[in-house]
Amino acid sequence: MTEPLLPDTPDTPANPPAPPQHWYGDVLAADGRVVRVRPIMPADAEALAVFHAGLSDRTRYLRYFGPYPQISPKDMYRTTHVDYRDRVGLVAVLGTAIIGVARYELLDRPGPRAAEVAFVVADEHQGRGLGSVLLEHLAGAAAENDVAAFVAEVLAENEAMITVFREAGYQLQRSRDGAEVHLEFAIDPTEALRTVRDAREAASEARSVANLLAPGSVAVIGASPERTRVGGAVLANLLAGGFSGPVFPVNPHRRSVWGVRAYATVREIPDAVDLAVVAVPPAAIGAVLADCMAKGVKGLVVLTAGFGETGAPGLAAEHELVAAARGHGMRVVGPSALGIANTDPAVGLNATLAPVLPERGPIGFFCQSGPLGAAILREAATRSLGLSSFVSAGNRADVSGNDLLQYWDTAADTEVILLYLESFGNPRKFSRLARRVARAKPIVAVSSGRVAAGADMDRTVVRDLFAQAGIIQVDSISELFDCAALLACQPLPRGPRVAVIGNSAALNWLAVDAARSEGLRIHRPTTAVDRGPGARPTERGADGALMDGPVDLGPEATPADYREAVLVALRSTRVDAVIVVVAPPVPVPMTGFGEALRAAAAAAPDKPVLTTFMAESGIPPELAVRARAGAPALGARPVSARVREISNGGAS
Repeated sequence: MTEPLLPDTPDTPANPPAPPQHWYGDVLAADGRVVRVRPIMPADAEALAVFHAGLSDRTRYLRYFGPYPQISPKDMYRTTHVDYRDRVGLVAVLGTAIIGVARYELLDRPGPRAAEVAFVVADEHQGRGLGSVLLEHLAGAAAENDVAAFVAEVLAENEAMITVFREAGYQLQRSRDGAEVHLEFAIDPTEALRTVRDAREAASEARSVANLLAPGSVAVIGASPERTRVGGAVLANLLAGGFSGPVFPVNPHRRSVWGVRAYATVREIPDAVDLAVVAVPPAAIGAVLADCMAKGVKGLVVLTAGFGETGAPGLAAEHELVAAARGHGMRVVGPSALGIANTDPAVGLNATLAPVLPERGPIGFFCQSGPLGAAILREAATRSLGLSSFVSAGNRADVSGNDLLQYWDTAADTEVILLYLESFGNPRKFSRLARRVARAKPIVAVSSGRVAAGADMDRTVVRDLFAQAGIIQVDSISELFDCAALLACQPLPRGPRVAVIGNSAALNWLAVDAARSEGLRIHRPTTAVDRGPGARPTERGADGALMDGPVDLGPEATPADYREAVLVALRSTRVDAVIVVVAPPVPVPMTGFGEALRAAAAAAPDKPVLTTFMAESGIPPELAVRARAGAPALGARPVSARVREISNGGAS
């Protein structure tokens, strides 16, 4: 018979208080997988015994300083019955299995409250950064309970444990007594500690998104041979996109789909499945999720609609879906998502419903709306704007724009970030992340009219939030792509001085007014010559001072006239950027004008030239310099390098 669990000392509560609810949370391990951290409870005794029995002899020796094959009933009781103040225990859980345990117990010594801390992680989950995660959460609980310092006794040979404490950002006091090392450190958060925590969070979130965008294998659940069905469209796109890994159609009614062997369920797939794209009716999601959890799938892209966007019942089902998936280590994109894509040739992932995907390029794009996302991708392809990666998060129940910002911050193939936002989950975190990322990579955002993080977050608040974070806000999809083309294909200006050159006096002055409304200054090259009959080289401002105006070449301007005027402006020390307006009074071929402007721009590759060709959209073929993949090439220098230069004082 099993020995009953009984209190071993008077301070072990027979009926522990309810665990603090805010100590429950889903966190990301260093490998990007989700792990649930929560308080330990009496009901965990059986799972804890299984966890302990599964530890290797070496791990038990390092934790308990000797052989300890089985937890005694007395120790089990003391471990699972805590008061959540002087004695606290936390567990890391994957599904129903405990994979890590951390504890602290108050020391009986004079002075500020101090507690002894210890933790252990299952062998198969070591190396995932769970020790750091558990220590971080345990320190947070201790701080709430007025514990000022942690003490740890560690075997000198336990380098992994010592490294966790050393790299956590704490100021360690260290001494050695024979084979044991005594560590002591204050747990008050310092700037160094916060920096370490932020870096760990950023790395984990970036890795989490990388797992989704670069899977080793993909299962399409609900795969269909009909392109008009969701499962058929995404499977066709995956196969046509040249995905580098195996693709597994899942359809219980077919032996193959599109000539690829099909399986009745995910569990029947003989190989590992990294990513599952779900295209089944909402009523079937529960069974599909159970299969994915049993299979150990790492991530879900849920294309299925009918969840949070339908009202309270759908929202509850959405929360249940995400909670169950995260409890088993999975991230979720969606529901109601358009899908995800990675144009890296080494990956070739097009797990979207979009019939047209832009070519390879330096732009990362995040949006929420599925139907609008497809239209946006089509427009990007039409404009020859290349993307590095794309995520349509749909209802944004789990993976959000914040996660993508963390990923793109360190993604070497992404130079410009585009966001189409309909809502904010955590505006404060978004602002913090965007402010950091925008220092190195431009962020351009457009928000819908119903964007909100709450009823009081109107467009004015959103505009202020973007401005404080250093985000370039635009008002339309067209402006979003105009900015993207400029930032991805041109160097950034060193200052706000702009020359406007064109052959239409009316359009020239419209460009001047638009530039001034954004805080730019109009500067005419000192050698500029106006040829237009309505030329007004200068005008007076509100204070009566003379202000520079545009260079009007007149309606009869030739490509040679444009080339000369643009060269003069680019060589001027008073000009940081040039805006060129080409609007012939009668239809003429644009080839000559494009060649002239390309030749002029090549003479000063460190200054941007923005052109407006009337009735043209995107980058006219005459102006595009093609990279090997066919998309417009980057400018003379990577955008991120120019941003760093300007942020370091390079701007005038």
